Amino acid sequence: MSYVIWIDHSQNIVTVTYTGTVSLHNRLQAVERVCRNYSHLQPLKILVDVRELVMDLSIEEQKEFGKHLAEHPGLANARVAVLHKPDFNPNVVIDDSAFNHGYVLAQFSSRTDAELWLSADIK
Repeated sequence: MSYVIWIDHSQNIVTVTYTGTVSLHNRLQAVERVCRNYSHLQPLKILVDVRELVMDLSIEEQKEFGKHLAEHPGLANARVAVLHKPDFNPNVVIDDSAFNHGYVLAQFSSRTDAELWLSADIK
């Protein structure tokens, strides 16, 4: 499996970890699994770990996926932290596309900082 989804029940943070190359189909599948299993959490807090991701989607596929994230009704109230290596984010085109379409997300190279941001009070 090119991705793993799990929840830290103590913080109610859903983590999606991508490893190696991940097809657009598998990414869409991961989104559907998160929404199906965790959309009842309010707010839905998602940590997307792309530290071991090898990006092989075309620029257009990346933009399309980012827009899909922003427009998905199951993610409408989600807060998303993207965890990447300090010097490289393979997900930058997706993140920019999602953000530009209104998706609330932030970039981190520290898991602790990402979890703190996700757990902060939202006003």
